[in-house]
Order: sequence, then structure tokens, then C-alpha cells
Amino acid sequence: MKKSLLIVTLYLSSLLSASTEQIVQYLSLSQSDQQIIEIERVFDSMRATQESNETNNSTTQVSILYQEYLEEHLSSNELEEILALYRKPIMERYVSEVKTFSINEEDMSAFLESLKEEPLTTEREDIVDEIVDTLVNEKLQLNFYRSMMQRYPSSKDKNTSKENNKSKMSSREEQYVKSMKNAVKENLLYGSQVFSMEEMRELKDAITSSIFQKVKRVENEALVKIMNDYIRGVISKPKRAKERKD
Repeated sequence: MKKSLLIVTLYLSSLLSASTEQIVQYLSLSQSDQQIIEIERVFDSMRATQESNETNNSTTQVSILYQEYLEEHLSSNELEEILALYRKPIMERYVSEVKTFSINEEDMSAFLESLKEEPLTTEREDIVDEIVDTLVNEKLQLNFYRSMMQRYPSSKDKNTSKENNKSKMSSREEQYVKSMKNAVKENLLYGSQVFSMEEMRELKDAITSSIFQKVKRVENEALVKIMNDYIRGVISKPKRAKERKD
């Protein structure tokens, strides 16, 4: 009887939505809160250049809408799992030494040039490529790009029919995804120089884990929804007020 009750309790807890506190902790640990700031800047810039922006006066609420989407589409258990993942030493190093590390163009160019003389080992490069494939998932990136480009109907690739466009990337879309992958790969190569092969394998296991991929998918869905609503002129009001920044 006690065992059955425990199973039911665990099942019910897995259905509970993530709390605001859990989402805030996740955004802080993963440094994704900085990404949200950049997203708000993009939306503010889009609004400023739009001819008629009266229906899109809520872009300063993007961060709250983003957080609320994560709360509604991730369970409390899933947040605990991703928080535990980001608390691992390897992920702490990834965030500090790769994800948020600032690299100037000159140093990056010199580093990439040095790789021509001393290439990476096959295993290290394979691991890097596998991590990049997860971080820059083609399908997720394509969804966001197509959502974003709805603002520019004239920019659509004329050589790609609407029917094919649903399943096949146009040359412009391929270029976008490729550039995203290249940028992420270069940052990862540069920042992970001090990682041993054992640490690289550990990092790969963390980033390619099912919980990491699930959270990234939900984050992408949140961005696409916010973008689509913005383009349609839909004002989505957060369920809670945006915190004042003193």
C-alpha cells in the first residue's frame, strides 16, 4: 500500500509545472537570462523600426512571457533534473569558460589559424561536432528563422516553393544554420582547449542528454511563439507584472 502511494505521489509530482523560482534558478545557472536580455533588445529594435508599432507595445515583457512559457511546459521534476545537470562541475566550467566567455576577433582568428598547423585529434573534433549538433539543432533553428523572416515576405527564396519550403531548407536558410553552427563551434573549440578528453566526453554526455535537449526544445518553442505573436500584432499579457529594475 505504501509503495503504491509513493508511486502515485511521484507520478503526480512529475505533472506539476515548474515554479517561478526554479525557472529563475535555471536561467541564472545556465546564464540564459543574458540571452533573454538580448532577445528583448532585438524586439525593441524591431519595434523601433516598424512603421506602425501601436499593437506591439509589449515587447518589454518578453522576458516574463518567456519564463512563463517555460513554467507551463516544463515540469517541476524536469527543472530539478536540469538544475542538477548545470550544478555539475563540467557544466559550471562550460558556462564560465565557453558559453559566456568573451573572445575578441583577433584572438579567435589567431586560434583558428593555429589549428591549420596543429589540427585537433579526430575524437575531439567528433565530440565537438556532436555537441554543436545539439546546441544548434537544425530543425529548431529553422523554425525560429522562418518565424523571424515572416516580417520580410520579399526576402523569401524565390527558387524554393512553399511546398518544398516546409521540408527542405532554401539556400538562405542553409546559410543561416551553417553560420550559427560555425559560430558555436568556434567558441566551443576556443573555450574548451583546457578540457581533457575525459572532460570533453563528460560535457558531451551532459549536453546530449534527453533533459538538456528537452529544455532547449521548449526554449525554442517559446521564442517562436513570442515571435509569431509579435508579427501578427498579438499582445500577450504576462500573468504576472514585470519586475521593476531600479
